[in-house]
Amino acid sequence: MSFLSNIKISNVTNLSDARYAAAVGINYIGFCFDSNSTNYIAPIKAKEMIDWITGSHIVAEFGNQSIDEIKDISELLNVDVIELNNTILPDELPSLEKAIIKKIDISIYNLAQLNTELQAYKNYCDAFHLFTTLNNLTIPENDLINICANYKIIWGLPITNSSVLNIINGFKPYAINVSGGQEEKAGIKDFDELNDLLEVITQED
Repeated sequence: MSFLSNIKISNVTNLSDARYAAAVGINYIGFCFDSNSTNYIAPIKAKEMIDWITGSHIVAEFGNQSIDEIKDISELLNVDVIELNNTILPDELPSLEKAIIKKIDISIYNLAQLNTELQAYKNYCDAFHLFTTLNNLTIPENDLINICANYKIIWGLPITNSSVLNIINGFKPYAINVSGGQEEKAGIKDFDELNDLLEVITQED
């Protein structure tokens, strides 16, 4: 399956999501190792799933954790990418020795502050995952278009089946972020919602 945009799936907590994501060709498969998150997964459980995955980049997603903890988990699982949602300074990131995605909540920034943050980290990060804790965009659309043109932006902002094509074609982000979910019971998962979204952005041959 070929998509109009790169796709990242976050918060994978079960083998059904992991195998499905790899099978349909999702580019980045993320596992959350932030113990304060409801989507936390133990590294040993994640490793069992990662061993099943081929063809996708494995992303270790962290919260406000120490560099040592991040390094230990990332090296244990031999992940491809580290996603950070914390205050580690830019010049400390090379010590992680992995590709870096910086996750940024744009609801706490005005435009000038967001540009300052992106500039500070641009030489150390491979991409920026923008999300918001609010239901609406806090940065003007034209400014977001410029940001997507100047940085590799993973779009974690509000998205629906009806808006996704406008976002891909209008903002042109590097990737679209979707989220995994809980299994109904072991081995059983309803993929209808994600399937519907992927169908909208599937590239025609």
